Amino acid sequence: MIKKSILSISLGFGLSISAATTTQTVINNYADLVYNTYSDSLDRAVVLQEDVEFFISNPGVMTLEMARESWKQARAPYGQSEVFRFYNGPIDSDQGPEGLLNAWPLDEAYIDYVEGAPNTGIVNNVADYPVITKDLLSSLNELNGEKNISTGYHAIEFLLWGQDLSATGPGNRSYTDYVIGLGQNAQRRATYLSVATDLLIDHLQTLVDAWEPNKNNYRAEFVAKNQKEALNNILAGMIYMSGDELSGERMFVAWETMGQEDEHSCFSDMTHMDIQWNFWGVANILRATGILGLTENTVLSDAINTRVAKINKMLAGLPVPFDQAILDENARVDILASIEEMEELAIELVELSEELETPVQW
Repeated sequence: MIKKSILSISLGFGLSISAATTTQTVINNYADLVYNTYSDSLDRAVVLQEDVEFFISNPGVMTLEMARESWKQARAPYGQSEVFRFYNGPIDSDQGPEGLLNAWPLDEAYIDYVEGAPNTGIVNNVADYPVITKDLLSSLNELNGEKNISTGYHAIEFLLWGQDLSATGPGNRSYTDYVIGLGQNAQRRATYLSVATDLLIDHLQTLVDAWEPNKNNYRAEFVAKNQKEALNNILAGMIYMSGDELSGERMFVAWETMGQEDEHSCFSDMTHMDIQWNFWGVANILRATGILGLTENTVLSDAINTRVAKINKMLAGLPVPFDQAILDENARVDILASIEEMEELAIELVELSEELETPVQW
């Protein structure tokens, strides 16, 4: 049963909410959260672009490290945005940019040289791809194979770090790959990195535009749609992120195969943070929208809050790097336990959707 309650919280994105919690305020708060998360993602991508261009113009150890650090910072808000998927919204509709932004796992040899194959990849294929452009990279993304990824965060990640051939650390691509006269096809590699970063900004801008307030856009449609449908969308994102995408595709698959190629950010060894950021996205919705205030079932809402806190603690305690944790007997126990907790959370969120008379099929 839906009820009113009082919500008074402060959000990390600078929002301050103090209002009676009704279904419409929850929907409006959600729209604010989505817009601010995508805006933060765009802002940090712009900084990444600046540091990438500085590195390309001045290739060196420190400038490469600056670009890498900016990539890490850019991943944080975007990772928290992925909970806004799973209901055919702007990010993952038929025309949405999700596959161009965050597709993985990536076949490194599709983009550039790999160990034992120095002439492979788009970078080194001058005959077929004489000019590297936005249109070219977009057209090649996931062409003739889901691992044929040419754009997005992980393409940029690979171009900055290279293959991860170390058991204890990330990839170690040398800055000399971008020095003309030292790195084979250095100028083409630099062009690829620059174009891929520009594309990242283009795609994030479409998401910001779609959720910008006071515009005739998707956000306007979302806040005006049937309230139960909107709540169903919000809950579906949380349920599928916690109970399927994160716990399943991003954690259990790697846990089961024990394969480095199945982890999310394998080149930078940032998968442990990807996992936390993805789950923070779920927690952000609960915290920012006041959706738990819509149910009179305080036992359920308390259980959800308790489990979210427990999962956050479990994920923060997972050993680093993730590609070694999935091989360690003790760490594997902890990883599986956190997966199971997220699946239990999904079950509770399904129950919440039923309480709110907007059931999510999962």
